[in-house]
Amino acid sequence: MTGRAMSPGGIARVTDVRTSTTVVALPQPLQLGAMTVTRREYVGVQVRAVLPDGTEVTGVSYALTREAPMAEIVERLVAPHVVGRDLPVDDPAAGVRAAWDAALRGSAIVGRVGLVRRAIGLVDVALWDVAGKVAGVPVWRLLDSAVTDVPPVPLGPPVPDGAAQVPSSARPGQGPSGDPAGPVVPAPRPAILVAAYPTPGRTARAVADEVLDRAREGWSLLKISRSPDHDLMRDLLAILRAELPGVTGRESEPGRSGLVVDVGFGWRDADEALADLDAWGIGAPAPAGEPPALAWLEDPVLPEDAAGAARIREATGLPLAIGDEVTDPEVLARLDALGALDVARVDVVGIGGITAAKPLVRSWQDAGLVTSSHVYPEVSVHLGGAAGIGVETFERSPQGNPYDPAPLLVEGGPEFSSGTALPPEAPGLGFALSPSYFSFESDPSLPSMGLASETGPGTTPTACSTDDNRMLDDQEDR
Repeated sequence: MTGRAMSPGGIARVTDVRTSTTVVALPQPLQLGAMTVTRREYVGVQVRAVLPDGTEVTGVSYALTREAPMAEIVERLVAPHVVGRDLPVDDPAAGVRAAWDAALRGSAIVGRVGLVRRAIGLVDVALWDVAGKVAGVPVWRLLDSAVTDVPPVPLGPPVPDGAAQVPSSARPGQGPSGDPAGPVVPAPRPAILVAAYPTPGRTARAVADEVLDRAREGWSLLKISRSPDHDLMRDLLAILRAELPGVTGRESEPGRSGLVVDVGFGWRDADEALADLDAWGIGAPAPAGEPPALAWLEDPVLPEDAAGAARIREATGLPLAIGDEVTDPEVLARLDALGALDVARVDVVGIGGITAAKPLVRSWQDAGLVTSSHVYPEVSVHLGGAAGIGVETFERSPQGNPYDPAPLLVEGGPEFSSGTALPPEAPGLGFALSPSYFSFESDPSLPSMGLASETGPGTTPTACSTDDNRMLDDQEDR
């Protein structure tokens, strides 16, 4: 379907939810916290909807599986609650929110958080892609017009009394009274580049040079992962603390510029974290008047260990960023309550999709927290209103990068330039999944819930459609 606005009235009915899983081997293993990663497996989701005139609209999403059976969870626990639902052409966002609620409540006995929440997020993101195309506008614009956006369950910490509120005049698409204000051009979002992993056999100088090369390309906020080698980390951080500000022209600023170290939940507790940080030479707070050693320290311990994270924050003075892979908003609320959240990170798919992420992000922004996102820049670039949120990406050259093939899996998406990401103007999310990696065509003679035969290198599709008469009791009120 082309990106045209639909005529007033009518509905777009969801007819099909399909999945496709693809695997890409990495050139060398990566150490992420306690995990060794030798390949990246992704699941793609495609939602199909049909308008009264027979026009088919498709929306897509994708996410790392982390070796979990995400396609099966989507097919068995989420798709049956979404297929057959209606998205009103005049207000498709309302239909997406209703579908999110149906999927959450329909899977609540075994879901609510964890892998089921991720599966809901995958379908929700694809539904927003459909909704934007039905409305004929990019999702970032549709989100700003979807004012009734709080799901029927609490999704995050309440805005503290007296916190600054975003005036309606500051929101894209609205005038001072909240009325539509005509075309809006979104601001470029700050972007972070995952610049290097200290893989075995590499010297501190080699890793530092890779980071510095990326800084010369215009990136001012750069991330590396933690190495268990204390000596390497001490030397690497010493080099980058000395040389990075001279390349970027900016001192380290929490959440804005400088170096990020991603621990990937690699420390068991605060004691282990503090011992390692001391060995790295950054275990004590920076002297008065000097910037912190890092722009932020990411995911030092399991996110459920809010007390441990708060202790690390207090002892070192390092800004903490937590939120990757978190599926339970209450975990983030507790971190914030204990003062362990300098940079709030949202994993849009993990937290349950755009429907769940939007009010959470707005509450953080209203409370003055720096807000960033975990991968999937094609989705997160649409969040955060006028200013947006921090958008994370890997190196995006056509040749790919040795750490994550995600940029090769998509076509379109945000435009990255000089450390920023500009949302696309195309209707929907503005990206497609590459057919070289994902195929959503399945054999109609096979049961919809069964696994179709492999159709390409590392690609396997499955589907759930209205042809299976899987209209459940949550449709009776429609």
